[in-house]
Amino acid sequence: MATIIIKYRKKPAKIAGYEALLKRLSIYHPKREVIEDLLKSANAGYGGEERLDQLMKYFDPDYPYLIIQDYSISSNIELQVDTILLTQSCVILLEVKNISGRLRFTINPSTLHQTTASGVERGLKSPLVQMEMAKWKFEKLVNSLGIALPIHAFLVIAYPNQIVEASPPGSVIWSADEVMIRLQNFNMPPKILSIDELHKLGQQLLSLYSEFNPFPLAPKNNITPNEISKGVFCPDCKSSKMNKIKRTWMCQSCRLTNPEAHHQAIQEWFMLMKPSITVAECKDFLELEFPSTVRRILKNPLYKKVGDNKTRKYYLDMQVDIHKQ
Repeated sequence: MATIIIKYRKKPAKIAGYEALLKRLSIYHPKREVIEDLLKSANAGYGGEERLDQLMKYFDPDYPYLIIQDYSISSNIELQVDTILLTQSCVILLEVKNISGRLRFTINPSTLHQTTASGVERGLKSPLVQMEMAKWKFEKLVNSLGIALPIHAFLVIAYPNQIVEASPPGSVIWSADEVMIRLQNFNMPPKILSIDELHKLGQQLLSLYSEFNPFPLAPKNNITPNEISKGVFCPDCKSSKMNKIKRTWMCQSCRLTNPEAHHQAIQEWFMLMKPSITVAECKDFLELEFPSTVRRILKNPLYKKVGDNKTRKYYLDMQVDIHKQ
């Protein structure tokens, strides 16, 4: 049976956002280390999820199924699930964690204690609690669709160097390497849905999907606008600025020219600053001299304009090409 994935995983938008924020923060900024840790965590999480995807490449059970990777809903129930397995008998949710070192789960209160290779210990939110919340929310979601499928949820540890020293009684934690075998041999309850109903459920869930929007990152991290560097940065040098010359931009350092470089900078405004931009804000952020130049730039179909001349603001669909930096 061929692997049936009805939604594939893509790189989280927040990774591009954190990279943009670090590029525009001073190397001496007091929040820089925090943002670097957030970027590292985001990359690690995505890496763990990708590893599970690779290990599931040859998943071929003897029961029909659908897979949804990276599912989220923003309205009503705020829900995020790394991987969903839909079957005629039940739904299986997989929450993947890539947290290095020795891991010890405690209860009363529920916490995850991480001890790194260097001996540093940190207290983190319990992934088991996160998993149970996701299960509870998903049950409400499926019930709202008039379907009474049992929901199972399992925590998955992405790499062997994550050593679980203690976990609460009754908890079930899988390693990524065993997930495929566990699911192949899963003791399925009696079938509830027909094949057509299974596919209908998959399409209903996809119709409710909305991509998680972590932006704007600067106010969420208590970073003020005057702490963000302005200008258009070179896509090659990353840290070098570009100058506007005639109909293109030229890097001050490597002399690269790129007539469309301003679009990346404007996208970074939306990731970091606000969900909208005015001509005056754009002129200031791009460090341009003439409002007429900005108006020509914002006429691009990428940007949706709202309001009349005095109150006009521009918006960007943050799902467009944000992962292809």
